[in-house]
Amino acid sequence: MGRDWTRRELVERLGAAGLLGSLAGCPSDDPGPGPDEQTPTPRTPGPTPESETPLDVERQTEEWPPDAERYGTVVDVAEAGGDTGGSESVLPILESIDPDDTLVRFPPGEYRLDGSWRVEEFERLAIVGPEATITTDPGITGPLFGLGGDGDARDLAISGLTFDFRRADTGPRPIYAAVEDGLAVSDVTVRGEMDLDQDGMRFGVTREEGTGVVRRLRMPDGGDPRFTNTGCYVGEDHRGHVAFADCRIDGFPDNGLYASPAVGRVDVVGGVYRNSGVSNVRVSGPATVRGVTVRCDEARRSVPNMRGIRLREGSGVLVENCRVVMEKVTASDGGITCAKWLDEATIRDTHVTVAADDVPAVWAKEPDAVGADVRRHPIQLRGLTVDGSAARGAAVKVSYRDGTLIEDLCLCQSGLDRDGVHVLASADGVLRRANITVTGRPLVTRRAPLARRDVRLHSLGRIGALGGPSCGCR
Repeated sequence: MGRDWTRRELVERLGAAGLLGSLAGCPSDDPGPGPDEQTPTPRTPGPTPESETPLDVERQTEEWPPDAERYGTVVDVAEAGGDTGGSESVLPILESIDPDDTLVRFPPGEYRLDGSWRVEEFERLAIVGPEATITTDPGITGPLFGLGGDGDARDLAISGLTFDFRRADTGPRPIYAAVEDGLAVSDVTVRGEMDLDQDGMRFGVTREEGTGVVRRLRMPDGGDPRFTNTGCYVGEDHRGHVAFADCRIDGFPDNGLYASPAVGRVDVVGGVYRNSGVSNVRVSGPATVRGVTVRCDEARRSVPNMRGIRLREGSGVLVENCRVVMEKVTASDGGITCAKWLDEATIRDTHVTVAADDVPAVWAKEPDAVGADVRRHPIQLRGLTVDGSAARGAAVKVSYRDGTLIEDLCLCQSGLDRDGVHVLASADGVLRRANITVTGRPLVTRRAPLARRDVRLHSLGRIGALGGPSCGCR
């Protein structure tokens, strides 16, 4: 089969091209009037292409899982002699497979791997097992499926596998997949807490023009807090465009979806991310986080700084139509944070509820350095709703961020001594169409000239906090 046909089957038929294209476009500048850590990865993102085939991200893909008739070779692991009861390892069978133009089928059953199946070079490889469970032995570190990497690998489809790590001392990296183009992962589940000192999934697209989609990845049982492990990682070798759609990742000590080292574009669309440390969703520009739900409501010991969404560095970052709930945390410096290496970001039409005391809903931190080519309003908060019963501190914090734009803000916090918006040492800021109701000071500016228009400020004081405020916005 030719290269063009391969791309259609493994990318366009999955809806990847439309999904990625519909997310491409960075937020535009404001047209209206207006007056930890680590050494960041070098980033040189180019222009983002506009969508040619917009796709409703809720659309299901009828052609998924991959059709065996589209592959030159089909290997049925059970028919090849594999044990479907999980007693004998099927690794020797996998290692005997020629991966090119091959679909590997795991029929219903349990399959044990006592080591890593590593395939560095291939073209058109599919692994399918909608009723198959993969188990392993205690102490095996994985990855169980090590696909691509330094070799010439492209067009990889993985569908329907369940990894069962409920036994003690199991929980290696299930999948490491790094291909040049055509990554398509769907309906993969990890059961059981990952209790080895090893990170979880890793995905990447290593060519700039390459694309990939990870759909409905499920990792609900998290990782053992004894180890600083990440749930899903997009590494430094990622140069293309990958989207995570409708995934669920819960309870990892060191980031849920950790995509900020990636040089290429990462988009996160829909899905639920809960109770991970450092951040539940972590991206750098260019990136989009759209329609995502983040909830922190379980404070486990040794799970640090439970941020909701962390915007790490770069520009061209958009957070849109997201729901962030910060109820209970070990510690946290924000529901949505803009790290000091971040140049530009837009947060719009997003609702943040904070019940954890001293935790801001949004914090744009003092920048390490800002490039000369940033837009007029580098940090933009548009259509932001903040509510909840958090006490003390401020709901929105802006520190040393010149030109910050805040518009269409509804902020209502009922906890004692809770302030609204703090702007520190930030010139040329704009606040317009804002309704702020808190028990403390609605607006605090220090060395921060702020152009205001249509701003309503309400301070309820301690008595008002008892019954909860009525915001009167939206």
